[in-house]
Amino acid sequence: MLGGYQEMEVDFTADQPGLSLFHCHMQLHMDFGFMALFGCA
Repeated sequence: MLGGYQEMEVDFTADQPGLSLFHCHMQLHMDFGFMALFGCA
């Protein structure tokens, strides 16, 4: 778990076609928009 003003670098392989939701599992963060929808072709 990251604290305030911390960052993390993540490598992943996008090999599943379609849309994927990248998000935090803290509801407050999701409420304030800390998530993104990725599309992989």
